[in-house]
Amino acid sequence: MIPLLFLSVVFFVPAVLTRLSSPGNILLLGVEEGKPQLGLIDYGQVKKLPDATRLLFCKLVIALADDNREDIVRLMKEAGYKSKYMDAQNIYLYARVGYDEDNDQLTGGKHIQLFMEDLESRDPILELPRDLLMASRASILLRGLAHVLHQRRSVAKAWKPIAQKVLENE
Repeated sequence: MIPLLFLSVVFFVPAVLTRLSSPGNILLLGVEEGKPQLGLIDYGQVKKLPDATRLLFCKLVIALADDNREDIVRLMKEAGYKSKYMDAQNIYLYARVGYDEDNDQLTGGKHIQLFMEDLESRDPILELPRDLLMASRASILLRGLAHVLHQRRSVAKAWKPIAQKVLENE
């Protein structure tokens, strides 16, 4: 859970967004000295996230946590998602798997890669929300780590309280 909360600060606090190349880049340091703290050993790519995009992502996270299909689809379109047919169900599923969670109910039991390829074959993606690609990649990487540990996590549910607080303070 700690990496999920750490990344929430990276995505929601006005600053820069980093694409962690691996969940292994987050280390627990200082335990032996009795001063445990998180350490980030590789910043990877860094990008300044515009305020409007950061706030839109907060709204998307809340919609995902609440499973509000209408808002998820609307916000994905607003973020810049474009596909050949703009199929609402495909947009919804892409957002859920890309930014929130993957489970057998969502993917029909398919591996995430095969599921994403299936979505692409049904409604080819023309453009992804460029400013949110790092968030999607981080979400998928962290969930991959959780799967190895036999843990299922909803990234959106973990990030929802932080996203709400950001929106309240804006």
